[in-house]
Amino acid sequence: MIKREILLIFIAHIALLLLPITSYSGGPVHGAKAAAMGNAFVGVADDPSAMAYNPAGITQLEGTNIYGGVTAVIPSTTYTSPTGEEEKTDFQVFYPPNLYATSDFGMKDISIGLGIFSPFGIGGRKWSKDGLTRYVSTESMIATLWINPTVAYQVTQTLSIGAGIEYMYARNEAKRMINQSALGAGDGELDLNATGNGWGYDLGILFKPSEKISLGFAYRSRVKVSYSGTAHFTNIAPAAQPLFGGASFDTPIHTDSTFPDILSFGAAYRPSGRVTFAFDLEEVRWSSFKNIDIELENQVPAAGFTNSSTPLDWRNVLTIKFGAEYLLSDRFALRGGYAYVPTPVPGQTLSPSNPDSNQNNVSIGFGYRREKMVIDFFYMAGFYERRTVTNTILSGSYDNFVHYTGVSLGYRF
Repeated sequence: MIKREILLIFIAHIALLLLPITSYSGGPVHGAKAAAMGNAFVGVADDPSAMAYNPAGITQLEGTNIYGGVTAVIPSTTYTSPTGEEEKTDFQVFYPPNLYATSDFGMKDISIGLGIFSPFGIGGRKWSKDGLTRYVSTESMIATLWINPTVAYQVTQTLSIGAGIEYMYARNEAKRMINQSALGAGDGELDLNATGNGWGYDLGILFKPSEKISLGFAYRSRVKVSYSGTAHFTNIAPAAQPLFGGASFDTPIHTDSTFPDILSFGAAYRPSGRVTFAFDLEEVRWSSFKNIDIELENQVPAAGFTNSSTPLDWRNVLTIKFGAEYLLSDRFALRGGYAYVPTPVPGQTLSPSNPDSNQNNVSIGFGYRREKMVIDFFYMAGFYERRTVTNTILSGSYDNFVHYTGVSLGYRF
């Protein structure tokens, strides 16, 4: 009887910890000018952050340029149980950075760049260790970083193409409590840390049929990240300690995640020299997250602590973005934007670690330019639709909101 109860307590707990996080990937983490315009930048692509949107755009930059900054991401989530009990996440701030450098090296038609940025952001949630979500998630965080060397070529006065290689680094941290009341003991804790890396590529086209219109196309490949890390289980119930060899247990773990490919189209219209309107369509192919397969080096079959495969069944989504810029003078610019970002996460695999829902992002910002220097600032409010689910992970309702604010500094040599 004890072994059967142990099996029910421990089986699949590591798989639930490693459920992927969208990590505010629809958010503005690549540069303050684009963020202020609702991230509608594929057809604009006129500062060094073009490497994150459309690499062909860096042919529009003369000389040597450096542009970089940071975004502050401040999320909050409230969970409401089916019986009406509420729990809120702890206050947290995440700081995904970005840094870009481009140069034409005195060449007429070729530009070379290097971008370092967080493609899917840095984010997560922290819940109480005594709260309603504790047996599914108490803490979750994923961080991603891309190193992206890029080259672009201006084929004609109206057409540019670009391409880059991507090295991706990812880190995943997660914690949850383990209900051991059936074994006459208090909660245990399961803690996971894993890191991984992978390679991909990106392509871009920028076409300017007239001075007023520019069209952009961009593609980013899937990136398969192979994770290695450790699962650490502490405060194991006395009844289970003979199986685990003591009150704590560690095992190396291995898993793979395939981050989605992204296909983007953007258009910009400039009715005058002072006004720019931008529009983007972006398909993010999250269906690459079909399953999560976990390999444990040290298994405990009697406790259900074994290799596992858990379905995710995420779906592809189409994001719509609008942006505008108005030049008050040669030095000052006002910007605004809106983006609709559907959730890829189905109800059956939604969890407190990633209670994602459809987003409506509204942004404002400004830019200041003086001689060779530029300063861009933005604020974006991320309004999430309320999400109510009934599943085997944790049924209930989730209300999310995210503040984004950031600054970017640029200099041309």
